[in-house]
Amino acid sequence: MIKRIIIGKLKTLTGLHIGSGEVAEVTDALVCRNIDGDLIIPGTSLAGALRALATRLAPYLGCKRCITLEGVVGLHGVCNCPVCSLFGVINPGGNENEGNSSKIWFYDAVLEGDIKTVIRDGVGIDRETKTASRATRAKYDFEVVPKDTVFSFRFELHDELSKEEKEILTFVLTEWQKGRGYLGGNKARGLGNIELTELKAYRLNLSEQENLMSFLQNDDLLAAASEEDNWLIPGTGYNAKLDKAIERGEYLYNSFVQLDFVLKFTGGFVVNDALVGIQAGFDFSPRMENGKFVFPGSSIRGVLRSHAEKIARTIATLYSTKDDFLNKCPACNPLADLNTPLTSCSSLFREYKKKEKDKDKQISEEKLCLACRLFGSSGWGSRLYISDGYPINPPKIKILDFLAIDRFTGGGKEGAKFDALVLWQPAFRIRIFVENVENWSLGWLMLVLKDVKEGFLSFGGGENKWFGKAMIKDVGIKVGVVAEEFLPSGLKMTDSKEGIFFTQKLTLDGLFKNAGHVVNRWIQDFHFVLTEFKREENFSLKTDTYFNNDLEKNYPKEVLL
Repeated sequence: MIKRIIIGKLKTLTGLHIGSGEVAEVTDALVCRNIDGDLIIPGTSLAGALRALATRLAPYLGCKRCITLEGVVGLHGVCNCPVCSLFGVINPGGNENEGNSSKIWFYDAVLEGDIKTVIRDGVGIDRETKTASRATRAKYDFEVVPKDTVFSFRFELHDELSKEEKEILTFVLTEWQKGRGYLGGNKARGLGNIELTELKAYRLNLSEQENLMSFLQNDDLLAAASEEDNWLIPGTGYNAKLDKAIERGEYLYNSFVQLDFVLKFTGGFVVNDALVGIQAGFDFSPRMENGKFVFPGSSIRGVLRSHAEKIARTIATLYSTKDDFLNKCPACNPLADLNTPLTSCSSLFREYKKKEKDKDKQISEEKLCLACRLFGSSGWGSRLYISDGYPINPPKIKILDFLAIDRFTGGGKEGAKFDALVLWQPAFRIRIFVENVENWSLGWLMLVLKDVKEGFLSFGGGENKWFGKAMIKDVGIKVGVVAEEFLPSGLKMTDSKEGIFFTQKLTLDGLFKNAGHVVNRWIQDFHFVLTEFKREENFSLKTDTYFNNDLEKNYPKEVLL
């Protein structure tokens, strides 16, 4: 019997939350721990994330599609795709002779060293008032494992793998090695980004007596195994298969764009952490985790999505009239209920399922507004992830006092004195990662970043005190595609590879200098998608929004100067 042991380290590039399903007095959602109270990443979470990634990538390696992608599990017998052969058949049916178990045994990833978890607060922001959305009571908190935490990583292979199975496994592990792995909850809001490092493969041949005795006598399996240097290196024979496998799909993973940039604030900045404030003796204090200042990805994402919604709705008025705007509005309000302005797609879905009397009815992406297609909704996962921000240098700190003035006496209002610990002109490194990128979504994103660069957006608290104004600098872009068909328009293929993806690195200045102005092409595609967008029957918005049903007056198609 020959088995292989794969070991490595899992490093958190952002905070991480893998919920245990338990609550406590200090938080609504605890992270996973073992029976001894030690922090872990469950083997089920590791296996599930790797399997999902393998299922999405396998068709581009020329492999048979898993039936889970068709939503017909259990209806057409056992799936015999290589992913199911590797990870085990899902729902094999009533016949005990059908299907197979997993060839991989995953172990819980155990914490190395000692760290303290933190509690994060989350709140939904009302799109009109820019304050906490009381109507939806979107306030919650959860426990988070901080950035730079390291876990041990290990799994074992108890059967020989076919060429296809090994190819799939090495390619998905390569994605994690390149820092494109995501685990747990709130991935789109800044958490869960992990990197797999120090990956090694060992071969243990239990058919040899010496190895077998060592295995039986020693608790350390690696002592009886020998390291295989090249076993985890991806092959290169998959290129010819791509022509047969190229297709777009809601669940497949064909391309990515990764934007890394620095958000440099021009003045004060604070995202309030009440607990830190109490400990430090201030009314307002910036968020800290393990002694490091943190700019939560949820705070960044909320501002960018809200502004993206405004851009899309405003442009949409150029291509619609007062009478058909509700059918053509490209961005719902994700916090709005039925019969409120810009009803959320999630509320429309729930109402639709009630009418259909089918709670499990699947909703296709075509029924979503454009904002939910890119940023996600409660019924549809996001394909845009925004990481937590971390300072590139220790920021300056200022202590500021504030006092509300009584409108009648002109003096200080009693009880309205407060102070704040403020970061002064900090600079945070941010990452935006988009899967299955399309030209129109890139154009939309570029319009949002352009407005950030020009100072139109504010982040964090104290906007009316001129806090939160920022500028973008040092923008780096990495593009990866499985084939030329998925390359954003205006770009050319390269021979550089990272696993299954052909990759290239770009700069924002380079894109603007590109012949034909690449960014303009993407923005034009965004305008075209807006002109063509129309909501399906039963998914139109119920009431209008900030425009008060007078679009022609507030947003005329022609302006006389």
